Amino acid sequence: MKRKLLRLTLFLFSILFANSLFSQSNNWELYYDDEIKIEYNYMICDFSSTASKEMIIFRFTNLSEEEITLNYETEIWHDSVKINTEQNADEFRKTINLNSKQIITINCENQWKEHAIFSAFVHNETSEKYVSLTKFELTNITISDD
Repeated sequence: MKRKLLRLTLFLFSILFANSLFSQSNNWELYYDDEIKIEYNYMICDFSSTASKEMIIFRFTNLSEEEITLNYETEIWHDSVKINTEQNADEFRKTINLNSKQIITINCENQWKEHAIFSAFVHNETSEKYVSLTKFELTNITISDD
């Protein structure tokens, strides 16, 4: 009986874990759609033993047959106050190169993680969210053929 209960518990946890991963990675919101498609989503990333970070991640899809370079700037608001991103402009100006029809999905660990935007801290035990970001925009989006 204990063995069946253990198997059932493990099975339920695996379904919940898979559902959590699926729901985190497949709820993409369209942000921009012209020659390149930019979508965003929220992802929880490990940070410390007491808290995790909620990040806004992006998926960039090159819709053209050409290699392209995407340039954009990030603007952010905390508590409805726009942050002066010109103080550290390089941190908020981004460039990404995409091959023909290439899709790049940002996550917490890959080489494009600097394109993610910090959104909130999440307490690991209680799942309470301490929201910092209230708004973001990608501005001055330019696309050039390589």
